[in-house]
Amino acid sequence: MRQVGLLYRDGSAEAATLAERLRELLSKAGLQVWSGGVDDESALTDQAPGLDLLITLGGDGTIVRAIRLVAEHNVPILGVNLGRLGFLAEVEPDRIEGMVPAIVAGEYHVEGRMLLHVEIERNGQAILQTDAVNEVVMARGLVSRTVNIEVSVDGHHVFTPSCDGIIVATPTGSTAYCLAAGGPIISPDLPCITMVPIAAHLGIAHSLVIPARRTMSLTLLKGDCAVVTVDGQVDVTLQAGDRLTSRMSENVARFVRFSETGYFYETVLRRLGWADRT
Repeated sequence: MRQVGLLYRDGSAEAATLAERLRELLSKAGLQVWSGGVDDESALTDQAPGLDLLITLGGDGTIVRAIRLVAEHNVPILGVNLGRLGFLAEVEPDRIEGMVPAIVAGEYHVEGRMLLHVEIERNGQAILQTDAVNEVVMARGLVSRTVNIEVSVDGHHVFTPSCDGIIVATPTGSTAYCLAAGGPIISPDLPCITMVPIAAHLGIAHSLVIPARRTMSLTLLKGDCAVVTVDGQVDVTLQAGDRLTSRMSENVARFVRFSETGYFYETVLRRLGWADRT
């Protein structure tokens, strides 16, 4: 390992202070260190090809943003939790300084998680192509009426619910918006795509889980208006007839883990408060 990046949440004094402290420790260990705020996406994009590791200091939103910017360069990410839930983070802030020797020595493993490749097509042309870490959502805009969305898998019609929207999620995203909408919790090592309707009418509120090798498409029907949101960070206003396609991305999110393989279930128990009910 030669170069490490530190990406901190802008506007957080705690994150900036911890980033400076880690910079000192990693530099003393002989590593080159780049440090920057998460809002400066161009700086991270420029640095990403040369990074051997990226440490994020913030919440899950900081981690998600980082993944979308560095995944194509196979940069592993170590998340330090300065947020609320911290489903994606590996280390709490009071432990990270003591783990610097293990980081320098490479005493960790890297967990790969699938991403969704998302494409919006309008009149036969792509108007957006990007990757999603958690989910992509097609939902009604400011107009307070339901939308009609045709759902298909590999070109085969599944159903057309009248609803507030539809979530298409990765296994990682199953514990995010997908869970809040009543979707299942999916183990992160199970490659699949989950579809969950939001406030569906006529009782059509069931989730659909398909293999990751399949392609799921959502088409906004005529007369409706809606928006697409990717990981809560990218918004596109749709027109009737626009089609959203989701499939497994060629890129992979890479997470640095010190924990054993059962960490996911322990995290779910702890973050959701289920441990108190066992």
